[in-house]
Amino acid sequence: MAAVLECLMPFSSTLAAIDGWLAEHAPLTLRDLPAPATAADLAAVRAHLGTDLLKEVEQLLRWHNGAGRAVPPFCLAPGYAFLSTADMIATSRRHLAEDAARHWHTWNRQWLPVAAGQRGRVLTVDHAESDTHGHVTISSTDDSRDFPKTWPDLDALLSRTYEAMRYGNRFMKSRRTVLDGRLDWDEA
Repeated sequence: MAAVLECLMPFSSTLAAIDGWLAEHAPLTLRDLPAPATAADLAAVRAHLGTDLLKEVEQLLRWHNGAGRAVPPFCLAPGYAFLSTADMIATSRRHLAEDAARHWHTWNRQWLPVAAGQRGRVLTVDHAESDTHGHVTISSTDDSRDFPKTWPDLDALLSRTYEAMRYGNRFMKSRRTVLDGRLDWDEA
């Protein structure tokens, strides 16, 4: 029942709960998270997207501006390191440039990469005015035949991450580990 109630808490409460858990169990990970994004950082992301940021994305960036340089990095989901605003823009530009060189397009300019995984995979938040507005999707430039994993919004994703951190639950084929004050995710 506690896990169900946590999914109902406001997004800002989920972020505060993650900070609290990190403070108690992985203080070095918390210490290494950077300061919040500045107004100029947020304006740069808005200008790149050509639209306003979703409320949850802005709250996320006002919480911390990426994972910083710590190893292992703080992940928004197991294996997906939280990107800074500068890295979000750079990653999006790289995907747009790769698309320009192809006859088919796999990237939408209003997808904002918020976390990076292996082999070019990224967690994107859809800012386009579409049926998937606000959804978080694992996007990839490879020709994967797997149906992409999605969540209805950033809150749903981070609630699952927090639940896996707090209770040690398996999430995305991984379990959290803490070693020497740092949070990491191992295959499970």
